[in-house]
Amino acid sequence: MAVAGKRSYLDTPGYLAFLAVVAFWAAASSGSPLYVRALAGITAALATAHLAVLLVKRRRDRRTVADGS
Repeated sequence: MAVAGKRSYLDTPGYLAFLAVVAFWAAASSGSPLYVRALAGITAALATAHLAVLLVKRRRDRRTVADGS
């Protein structure tokens, strides 16, 4: 019997959306130094892209299960 690996909260859509919003907020903050805003913008873009990929994979998995039944 195989033991299923623990699922990390880091790959949940809610956490990724939260990370993207916080990073966009930091990137838009004029009180932060330029390098912080640039890194926050990059983080926001990557989190948004990862969220999109995760949601597409979930949709594809649901379609596969629905078509297989």
